[in-house]
Amino acid sequence: MNDLVITNGQVLLACGVVQDIDVGVRAGRIAQIGEHLHGSRTIDARGAYVLPGLIDLHTHGIGFESCDSETLHGYARAEAERGATTFFPTIFAPPARAIEQMQRHRRATDDLAALPQVGGFRLESPYLAHAGGGLTRDLAPITAETTQALLEAGGGHIKIWDISPELPGAPDTIRQLSALGIVCSLAHTHATIDQARAAVAAGARLVTHLFDTFVVPQMVDPGVYPAGLTDYLLTEDRVVCEIIADATHVAPLLVEKTFRCKTANGLVFVTDSNYGAGLPAGRYTLPNDWGRIAIDGPNNGVRLVDRGMTLAGSALTPIDALRNAVRIFGKDIAIASRVCSTTPARLLGLNKGDIAVGKDADLILVDDDLRVLYTIVAGTVVFAA
Repeated sequence: MNDLVITNGQVLLACGVVQDIDVGVRAGRIAQIGEHLHGSRTIDARGAYVLPGLIDLHTHGIGFESCDSETLHGYARAEAERGATTFFPTIFAPPARAIEQMQRHRRATDDLAALPQVGGFRLESPYLAHAGGGLTRDLAPITAETTQALLEAGGGHIKIWDISPELPGAPDTIRQLSALGIVCSLAHTHATIDQARAAVAAGARLVTHLFDTFVVPQMVDPGVYPAGLTDYLLTEDRVVCEIIADATHVAPLLVEKTFRCKTANGLVFVTDSNYGAGLPAGRYTLPNDWGRIAIDGPNNGVRLVDRGMTLAGSALTPIDALRNAVRIFGKDIAIASRVCSTTPARLLGLNKGDIAVGKDADLILVDDDLRVLYTIVAGTVVFAA
């Protein structure tokens, strides 16, 4: 018998079709999809969509939680309330603090086993050429010693590592990390196309927040439109591109351009959320001397008050990214789910992101307004509205 059956919902199947059908869950995985299923517990999803859980590949914080919090438990609860069944706490800190954070969070969660929502760590720093909205103190040159120290602190849980391809030693480090199963992402870069090609040849498979922190190429010959790094990345089939899906970091026209070049199979919507995401409009103070921030709804970013209102990540939550895919960028629910769930799952090699027999039972139920009603992780309800 199933442990849980979700009945009467509009289920988004892996083929992209929405169907009124039951979903049965057993031992943390989807065991059955069919009619008139039975289980020890039933959730009546009448009037709701049943979708794959959202996967937040790039998040620095949400609400009053961040990687600087004492534990990740509150972070996981806040993500669950916003539809994320898997998230990757993203660290932007100097190596010593990144090491301390990973070690602390591993100790507090039985090496992450106590929080199945945490897919692993993501290191956005220190191997960046430009800090963007971050702080230059958090950057460091690539060295074998720093790489090894970070790997040891992560204990096998670093899943994504951002690197600027123009840094000395970048291709060799990308090759090393890729061999360990870590997804390397091209980030915060003013690299040449040749430098980016070398990084992709070494194994890089992701692009961090495309268009954001990238530079517009300069015209060399008057009247001749120049080809730049973003043009190469849009046509490079080996990489998946992130987009911060708030229509502030990236204009809707460029989002549509990316859909047409990469398709939903090569595009991931990320929040790049920072401390304060999901909070009411107002001003708040970031931890660790980042200063004051201003929040004005989910789609206007997290802005640094003391640094000329510079963007420092977004105020999006995972469900906001899904809503925006539909409401701002004009995609149907199947395409919205693909860029928020299916494509990130496939990139990371996760047994998630689709509703199909044998997949992990990571699911969300949302109403017609795309408000989260239930979040289910490995068959266990972790949030109910």
